Amino acid sequence: LRSRKAEPVKGSIHGREYVQYDYTPEQYEALIKLSAALSDIFPKLKPDAPRTPEGNIIDRTLSDEQWASFSGILGHYHVQSNKTDPGPAMDWDYLLEGVR
Repeated sequence: LRSRKAEPVKGSIHGREYVQYDYTPEQYEALIKLSAALSDIFPKLKPDAPRTPEGNIIDRTLSDEQWASFSGILGHYHVQSNKTDPGPAMDWDYLLEGVR
């Protein structure tokens, strides 16, 4: 299976730099279907991810205030500081567009 992007993606999670390949179209398709189904079943689960005031996806664990006010799709790294998945290669906007 081939990732959606030919080149590795560089990015930061919890202030550390990572390099990883993007997910495959099949992985995105499965995650989109799962996330859309969960959003239908649980209406409070909005098809969005935690964002900075500038609109960028947050790349670290959420603060208590962010955690209390957010209702949407999270990566493990948004919940626990010892997790880095799904990592910097996750194309959140592509995923969320598919979920919507």
